[in-house]
Amino acid sequence: MKKRLGIITVGGDCSGLNSSIRAATIRAELLGHELIGIKRGFFGLFPENCDTVTLSTKNCGEDLLSESGSILFSDTKSFTTCIERGHSQKETLQMVCDGYKKLSLDGLIYIGGDGSLTILGELLNHALDLIKVVAIPKTIDNDVSMTSLSLGFSTAVEGVVNSISSIRSTAKSHQRAMVVEVMGRDAGFIALYAGLASGADIILVPEFEYDMEKVVARVERNYALGKKYCIIVVAEAVESEELKHRDGFFHKEAQSYGTVKYKGIGQHISDYLNDKGFESRAITLGHVQRGGATAVADRIVGTAFGTEAVNSLLAGEGSIMLSYRDHKIEKILIPDLLRNINNKLDKSDLCVKVALDLGVYIGELCQS
Repeated sequence: MKKRLGIITVGGDCSGLNSSIRAATIRAELLGHELIGIKRGFFGLFPENCDTVTLSTKNCGEDLLSESGSILFSDTKSFTTCIERGHSQKETLQMVCDGYKKLSLDGLIYIGGDGSLTILGELLNHALDLIKVVAIPKTIDNDVSMTSLSLGFSTAVEGVVNSISSIRSTAKSHQRAMVVEVMGRDAGFIALYAGLASGADIILVPEFEYDMEKVVARVERNYALGKKYCIIVVAEAVESEELKHRDGFFHKEAQSYGTVKYKGIGQHISDYLNDKGFESRAITLGHVQRGGATAVADRIVGTAFGTEAVNSLLAGEGSIMLSYRDHKIEKILIPDLLRNINNKLDKSDLCVKVALDLGVYIGELCQS
């Protein structure tokens, strides 16, 4: 019997989304089933909107492999906006269920990060018997637990590395300490991986405490050894005694879906170094980390996720997230995932050890 499946991208955009959409489209079409793309996240799924497109190999060509963003568009506000406008959480979840029913879906491929997956868990608690969902983890922050890679991370790291390569030439020419602030939310994966891959001297991440005087000492050491510049990579969530971040959402029920508004730790560190007599500049890479040509790793993992999501739904599976570990696709039950959804750097991580072995200052773990 021909099945009607849906696919939706929820939350912020990143590279690799279109690779998954394309692969799911090809797989569904090969097996004789229909795939419906739901536009603009939850907004396109709410019954009064229901903004969709029928996907096929005609509108999902191979050019999508390299194209960042989502051809279905992304949305970070529709769910919280409904709550802020007076709908209860239960009413908002029911609107999602009603949209699923209105579209006559037999299953839904749900591509989202940690916040979107938390909403999915609440949705399944609300209507487990009504909705069959297979989730795909995506976030440039790589902070979804139980998967080694999330869609978008590899491309974001590659983009940061390329940017630092450009920054290095001006750092050398002007003998400056360049502070590069990168994204990552509360996790330091982008900062550590990109910093290590680009030869940074100092990498600061939210997981590990640091001493600003040790940062200054490392910059001084560079100059003393004849390296008259320094590259410092700092994750956006890093704080100092003088700079603390705050929650940007104030609505009581929407609070749990909000994100922290970061205040600019890169500029703060740069100002501190300038006060200490070093010429320093801060660069905040911002949303360029979400775009660029999709890295090979995101193309491959995204393609694997897309095909397996269709296979899983057609096999009758649901309430699972696909995970990429040890070069294999694994299936994680959503309730198991939600017990500890956030992934962070740990002292035992390989890249932490490598950075320490190279003498890179990454906080008070470093003995050099």
